[in-house]
Amino acid sequence: MTPKTILWRGAVVALMTAMLTLSANAQSAADPTQAYAQQGECKPMLNAAGKAKFRPFTQAREVRGEGAAMADAIANWQRDVSAKHGSQWMLWDKADDKNFNCSPARPGTIGSWFIRCTIEARPCGGGPTEAVNGEPPYPTVDPRECGEYPTHIIREAQQRLNGCDACGNREIKVDGACGPQTERCLRRFQSSRFGRENGLEATGTPTRKTLIALRQCER
Repeated sequence: MTPKTILWRGAVVALMTAMLTLSANAQSAADPTQAYAQQGECKPMLNAAGKAKFRPFTQAREVRGEGAAMADAIANWQRDVSAKHGSQWMLWDKADDKNFNCSPARPGTIGSWFIRCTIEARPCGGGPTEAVNGEPPYPTVDPRECGEYPTHIIREAQQRLNGCDACGNREIKVDGACGPQTERCLRRFQSSRFGRENGLEATGTPTRKTLIALRQCER
């Protein structure tokens, strides 16, 4: 092999390597979720607050961030993140450095029955690529099993079930997992008078219509 041939082969290899590198960079730039997966990037800290909720009977769980006040704050945070950075950054479940404070709006008065949550976190990638009105999209078709729903949907349903006191004295653990207790409470809410008036079927799953009804129930 002549020196000239060696030089030509080296030049071809270098050119191909450069083209592959440029292609990979272009794909990462076009896909923010992919860029996050490779680089672990997060956005600067962002805070939000929810509306004060009148909760004289479920105050303890609300203060722990396991009720409707926390769900409202998370919904506002996700909308703000989506508007500022894009929907691929908006999921609270994907965020880092989370902090929250849920407390009575005006301690020592009747205002202590109103619970308000403020939250802050660094938005990170890996969320949905499309959103409607700043909210993560539901599956195109409601799954048949509760556990097939995305974690953030199950978590919001659990928080709002607690906020509505839908299970009486029983408290749902807000973990984003569809266990037997979550399914029982969903069926109880769906088969209640309020649920029937909103056209819900007792499926034990957090359908789109069920979550809309839960948001109305806890106001």
